[in-house]
Amino acid sequence: MMKKATYLLLIHLILNSYLILETSSQTNWKPEEYAGIPENIKRDIFYDDFIDNRNLWDLGENINTWIEKIDNGNLYIESLNYIACQDYLPVPFDEEIDFEIEANIAFISGDKYQACGLQWGKTSEGQKQFDFFFSGSGQFTIDKFTGNEFFDYVPFTESEFVNRTGYNKLTIRKTDNNYYFFLNEQLVHKMPYVSFIGKNIGFQVGKKSAIDIDFIRVSELVNIDEIEPSQLMVMDYNFTSSSEKFEKGIPVTLNLKIKNTGEKLLEKPVIEIELPLFVEVIGKNSYIIDKIERNEEKNISFKFFAKKEYKSDRINVELNLLKVNFTNANDLELSITLNKDLPKADENLLAQEYSAYRGSGDPLKGLNVAKARTEIQIGNYYALIIGIDDYKDDWKKLKNAINDAKSVEYLLRNKYEFHYIKALYNEQATRKNIIHELEWLTDEVKTNDNVFIFFSGHGDYKKDIQKGYWVPVDATSHSVAEYISNSDLQSLIASIKSKHTLLISDACFSGDIFRGKTLMLPYKNDNKYYNKVYSLTSRKAISSGGIEPVLDGGKDGHSVFSYYLLKCLNSNQNRFYDGGQLYNDLKIPVVNNSEQTPEFNPIKNTGDEGGQFIFVRKYQ
Repeated sequence: MMKKATYLLLIHLILNSYLILETSSQTNWKPEEYAGIPENIKRDIFYDDFIDNRNLWDLGENINTWIEKIDNGNLYIESLNYIACQDYLPVPFDEEIDFEIEANIAFISGDKYQACGLQWGKTSEGQKQFDFFFSGSGQFTIDKFTGNEFFDYVPFTESEFVNRTGYNKLTIRKTDNNYYFFLNEQLVHKMPYVSFIGKNIGFQVGKKSAIDIDFIRVSELVNIDEIEPSQLMVMDYNFTSSSEKFEKGIPVTLNLKIKNTGEKLLEKPVIEIELPLFVEVIGKNSYIIDKIERNEEKNISFKFFAKKEYKSDRINVELNLLKVNFTNANDLELSITLNKDLPKADENLLAQEYSAYRGSGDPLKGLNVAKARTEIQIGNYYALIIGIDDYKDDWKKLKNAINDAKSVEYLLRNKYEFHYIKALYNEQATRKNIIHELEWLTDEVKTNDNVFIFFSGHGDYKKDIQKGYWVPVDATSHSVAEYISNSDLQSLIASIKSKHTLLISDACFSGDIFRGKTLMLPYKNDNKYYNKVYSLTSRKAISSGGIEPVLDGGKDGHSVFSYYLLKCLNSNQNRFYDGGQLYNDLKIPVVNNSEQTPEFNPIKNTGDEGGQFIFVRKYQ
């Protein structure tokens, strides 16, 4: 696979919703054959080729116990005693989907009869999991460990497919509720799918042995329509009538020229119009086209008239092109005004729009709409992630904050478009370092950039002065002199010159950072909605609670709030996902499963104008 590269994004002001069709029949797949599922339908959820430690494996050395290091593009793990060693990371993804897990692992030295290999569906405390192991003696096994005993799906079995002296590619494929296990691209076992115990994936090396891992890859197996999205565009339109004006009682015809601008045959798209009350259609208000070949054009007409009961002097026609992935139909302002000349399309603008949608290699091109005549550059996405467990003295250690923060970082790196991510964990998250990173953002971020800040740790609230605070790792007492106040955060965030800033704080008393309520535009998954919320500057925060304590314990090694935050970010399948949608999705499950109530509002006195931070999901 190609190494990852940092790149700049240039996209238009308007964000175009990416519709995902229902998963189509996968009758052409041959899951029992290693090459029976095409590579182009595999979308990476997680990938590590170990050129660096960007995924934060637990590197280090414990004398006479274990060694773990990255060396020459491999992850090396060695057990130095009579205890097996393991390392694993959270890879939260929807196990309801079809997926594939693959790793290339070599037995390097030691007891060749000891098991080593891949673990998945593992709990965060590391005591329960599924195993796909091999040994240097030429055997393999597939099992489930429940914490007390092993359940063998395949007991240790000698196999000609095990490479005793080199790398072994282990592949776990789940499709159609079945598991398929491949050893060096050879099918060695098939069985019904068994649900995960946990959300972690990793490796194990047997006692007094060593292994090298070349890569690990976790992929969704996606609908081919997501790889080759269908496109149906309005290339031209006009209104006609016998009087050349809009007059009540006189029929008006909307003439459309549409074109299949995608790379494949388009079957049974639907073209329909919606009209106000007392505006009546003559004939059909919708058409189903049997098929449109690539680059083929079709002419469609709708006729209607305003009845005398219609009181407005303007008719807005809503045009919908359905059963396609991309269209500009919802972006056209199709309206006529009483006693005014009937409008025609702006042909130059439509031509510009069409060229933007055409087969570009840039996954974010083609996102302008006809209504927007001004384009801007969407700059970089920045993230600052802070997690603290190791508090000292007067502050009790936490259990889940680091896992919460690392999981957020993982999702941002692997699922969403972010260009600069800075993480401060435990001893790194001092008062000085946190403020330094916020000051760096004030210096570096430009007016078209977007900033995301996540804090997981202790918070405090002083009732006598009515102020809330973050508690950094070097705070040893309950003195505010050691804290970072919410008022300081407000000042720093106000100084960051971003288009949008979203702060998410999973800490006690985090709701103190705002006081008022926000009014949000009603959500609609279309271009006009994203146009509006992106065009307005935003400075907002989602807090895990108001002026109240919040829980550290929760589910699967996460706080209750972060568990549902991660679940929402991970399960999102829309191209664009804004802060308001995220809050609406996580609020109810957090309230139903804890004693805390998340809040979402503008950060006071920071310049919020009512817009929204938008997460942009990567095309894989």
